[in-house]
Amino acid sequence: MSVLRHGLAFVAMLAPLACSTLSAQEQPALIVAPTEASRAELVRVVTAAVGGQGITLAGDALTRESVLTLERRTPPGPQGQAATGRTLNEPTQFRLVLRGTRCFLVNQADAREWELRDAMCVPAQR
Repeated sequence: MSVLRHGLAFVAMLAPLACSTLSAQEQPALIVAPTEASRAELVRVVTAAVGGQGITLAGDALTRESVLTLERRTPPGPQGQAATGRTLNEPTQFRLVLRGTRCFLVNQADAREWELRDAMCVPAQR
């Protein structure tokens, strides 16, 4: 019984090391050489991730930083122009990660993720 107990203790000590090794395979990423197809895919994925709301992304989104922040639009006022005041909702954030050669967009709030197949990704400089 003592051997079994020592074996379990050893496995329990190694478990955090195994988890840290797996997470080391995931790294922040950037999109390089964006194409029309990769931009369209990014817009399509982000639009789906925010429930189909219309979004506008810069042409260089995720090419300089691995985090994409979507600010909430200010709701229109009575005459159709942007209402004054603050939007109290938190912005939606996504991070781009590289796992091996595969590129994923991860929602920071709920950890949902989508693979980007048309985008060429490289590790971001830390």
